[in-house]
Amino acid sequence: MIDDEARVRAWQAVPDESLRMALDHASSGMTLVDDSGRYLWVNAAFAGFLGYTVAELLGRYFGDFTLEQDHAADVAAVGDLMSGARRAVLREKQYRHRDGAILPALVSSSLIQPVPEGPWQLLSTIESLAERQAARERLAEVASAVDGIVTVDERGIVVAWNHGAERLFGRIAADMLGSPLAVVIPARRQVEHGTIFAELVAGGSPLIGTTIEVTAVHADGHELLTELSLSTWTHDGLPRFTAIVRDVTVHRRAERAAALIRFAAVTANSADTFAAAASAVLREVCARLQWHAGHAWTGAGEPVGWHESGEAHPVPSVVPFEAVTRIVTDGGGAGSAVSVPMLTGGEVAGMLVFRLPAGVPAPDHDVLQALEQIGLALGRVVERQRTSDALAWQATHDPVTDLANRRLLTERIRDGRHRALLLINLDRFRIINDALGYALGDQILRLAGERLLSVTGEDDLVARLSADEFVVLAQDQTDLAQRLLAVLREPMTIGGHEFRLGASIGIRPLTGSHRPAAVLRDADAALRQAKSRGKDQVVVFDDALAGTAEQRFDDELALARAITGDELVLHYQPIIDLQSGQPSGAEALVRWHRPGHGMIAPDRFIPLAEETGLIVDLGRWVLRQACRDAAVWAVEAPALAEASVSVNVSARQLTHPNFIGDLDAALADSTLPAGRLILEVTESALISEPETAMDTLRAVRARGVQVALDDFGTGYSSLSYVQRLPATILKIDKSFVDPITEDAVGTALTEVVVKLAEATGLRTVAEGVENAVQAAALRRLGCHRGQGFVWSRPVPQSDLHHVLTQLSGDPALVRPPGR
Repeated sequence: MIDDEARVRAWQAVPDESLRMALDHASSGMTLVDDSGRYLWVNAAFAGFLGYTVAELLGRYFGDFTLEQDHAADVAAVGDLMSGARRAVLREKQYRHRDGAILPALVSSSLIQPVPEGPWQLLSTIESLAERQAARERLAEVASAVDGIVTVDERGIVVAWNHGAERLFGRIAADMLGSPLAVVIPARRQVEHGTIFAELVAGGSPLIGTTIEVTAVHADGHELLTELSLSTWTHDGLPRFTAIVRDVTVHRRAERAAALIRFAAVTANSADTFAAAASAVLREVCARLQWHAGHAWTGAGEPVGWHESGEAHPVPSVVPFEAVTRIVTDGGGAGSAVSVPMLTGGEVAGMLVFRLPAGVPAPDHDVLQALEQIGLALGRVVERQRTSDALAWQATHDPVTDLANRRLLTERIRDGRHRALLLINLDRFRIINDALGYALGDQILRLAGERLLSVTGEDDLVARLSADEFVVLAQDQTDLAQRLLAVLREPMTIGGHEFRLGASIGIRPLTGSHRPAAVLRDADAALRQAKSRGKDQVVVFDDALAGTAEQRFDDELALARAITGDELVLHYQPIIDLQSGQPSGAEALVRWHRPGHGMIAPDRFIPLAEETGLIVDLGRWVLRQACRDAAVWAVEAPALAEASVSVNVSARQLTHPNFIGDLDAALADSTLPAGRLILEVTESALISEPETAMDTLRAVRARGVQVALDDFGTGYSSLSYVQRLPATILKIDKSFVDPITEDAVGTALTEVVVKLAEATGLRTVAEGVENAVQAAALRRLGCHRGQGFVWSRPVPQSDLHHVLTQLSGDPALVRPPGR
C-alpha cells in the first residue's frame, strides 16, 4: 500500500497538475478530512460512489454521509492514529448514498500533517464492498440452488458439486468431488459421453452456450432426463466446464402426454372416418412411447384400426370391454398390454389396446391420463360417425318403414343393374288410414314393407315412394308380381283389426341405364291402367302406354304454365235462396282454357293437380281471383252486390303452412269483406289431417270468413265430429237430391240431413238441383238454399248479370205451383 502521508506531501510539493489529476481520477475513492471532520478534498470516484459531485461534498461534515452506529468506531480509529498506537486503520463501515441506499465499504485511513506544526488531517482510501458482497451472495445461491451446478476440469473430474446436484443425482458433494463425472452417465451412453467431452476439451464444440438434453442415472439406479446449459472458463490456464443441470423428466413426460392428446384431438377433428383416426392415433402413440402394437375395436367387436412395429404381436386373448383403463397381462413373457375405453356420452363405444415390449414397466400416471383423453377424443369420432351414418341413412331411407326412399331409388335406377321396376299401390289403404288414423296406418305400411322384403331377392331393392306406393327394383321379375300380390293379399291383424288390402302393380322392364323420372312415369302409366281394370291387377308397360305416360307428363307441364300464365278463368254458379227466390251468392269454379284444346272442365285437370301438388298453387290463384271478382259485383252483377262467394279448398291447401297467409293476402288485395267469403271444404280434407285442419279452420273463422262442409254424407264423418267443426253451412251432396221425384218421393235421406243441420245450427245448401220439382221439395223440407242447372250452369263473370236478371223474373223455379 502506498504511504498516504508521502503521497499527499508529494502531491502538494509538485506544481505539475498531472499527479493531482491522476488522484482525482483514481478508481478508488479518496478523501481528506480536517480536524473538524469536514471534507477538504475528495476525488471523483468517492463523489460518484455517494451519488454527488465533488463540489457538493467539499466543506460538508463527513458524519452526514455515514451511519450513526459507525461514528464511535470512527472516533476510536482517529484516537488510535493520534496516540501513535497505529499508523493506519483498516475497517469496514457503511455510507449512505444520495438516494438513501446503504453502501458497504472497506476504509483505510491515516493521519498526515501537511504543514509542520500545523493541524493534522485524515487521509482515507475507500473501496466499495457492494460487488464483493454480491459475489458472496451469488456463491451462496449457487451452493443452495434448486438446479444442479456442476464443474469439471479438463480431465472430467468434478471440482464443484452444489446442493442442487446432490438432490438431483442422489450423490453428496463429499463423494463426487474428485470423482469422474462419468459415474452419473448410463453405461450405454459412456462411449458417446467420452467422445463429446473430448470435443469440448479440444475446443470449438457447438455445445458451449447451448441447452441440451442428457440422460443421466440416479444413485438408486433409475434414469432421468436432464436439461443442461454448458459454459467454459479457465483456471490457471486450463479449461473448466460448468453445467447448470435441471431434471426435466416429469416435464418432458407431461409434454409427451400433452402432445399425444393434441395429436389425438387434431386427428379426431380432421379424420373422415373412425378407422382413419384410430389408425393414425395408434401409430403416433406407439412411435412416441416405443410400444410394439396398438389395436382399436368399436362396439361391433371387430378391429377397425391397428398399428404394428416389426413382427405381428398378438393382442391378449381377454380384453375387458368396459369403461375402465386397465393393464392386462398375458402369460409367456410376451409383455403386458393396456386397454383403454373409447367413451361417448358415458357409453363404451369401443376399446384401444396397446402391446408393450417385454420388460417395459407399466405406463405412469401421466401416460394413463393421456390415453384416457385419447379414448375420449376417438369416442367423439365414433359418435360423429354414428351421427353421420344415421343422417346418411335418413337421407336415403323412409322413416316409417326403413325401406329405401325416392333418393336411393333414383340412384339405383341410374345404376342400370336391375331388370324391372314394379310400382305397387295398396288398395283401400287411404280409406283405412283416414278412418282409423295415422298410427295404425303406419303399422300397416311397416307390415306391408316386411312382406315385400320377404319375397324379394338379396339383390333387389324395396322402396317406399309415397303414402301408399312401394317400388321393387328386381333382378328377375319372373312370377314376382304374382308373389307380391299374394303376400299382400294375406290378412293383416293390427290393433285388434283384421285387414285385407290387396294391391295393383305397374311394371316397367329395364335394360341398361335410364332416367329415373321417365322410368317412374312409365311405371305410373302402367299402374293407373292396372287400377282401372279393378283390384289385384298387373300391367306391364308397353308402347301403347308410352303415349299415355307422355301425355300425362305434357299435361302436368302445361298445367304448371297455365297457373302462372293467362289460361285459367273462373265461372260462377248462382246460389239461390229457396224462400225468396233471390240469389244469395255464387260458387267459383275454375276452368282451363288450354291453347289448342279449348275449354277443359275441372274433372279433367283437378285430379292431376292433386296428384302432382300443383293444387296448392292452383287453389291460391282461385282464391285471389274469386275475391277480386266478388269485390266488383256491385258494378258488374248488382244482384250480388252484398252476396257471398264460395271457393273450394283442397286438403293440401288446408294443411299447407302458408294457407292463412294466402287467405289474408287475398282479402287485403281485393278489399272484399271477410264475411262475404265462404270456404268450402270436403270431409276427406278434414279427415286426412284432422288436428291441423281444425286449427286452420278456427283461424279462418277468427277472421270472419264462413266455412261450408261440402259433399256432406259421402264421407265418414260422425255427428259428434260435425258438431266440433267451426262450420256455418252444410252442403247437401247431389246424391241426396237426385232421388227426389214427383209426389215428394225420395226425400227421406235428404230430410234427415236437413234435420241434422237444423239440430247443429247450420244453414243448408242443396247441390245439383236440376228441376223445379226438386227445388220445391227442398223448400218444403226447410232447406235454405240451392244451386244447380235448374237455375243456371256455371257462367263467366261477364255473363253473371244477364243470368241473374233472367232468374229474377221466373219465381216458378223456386216455388211450387199454386204458391
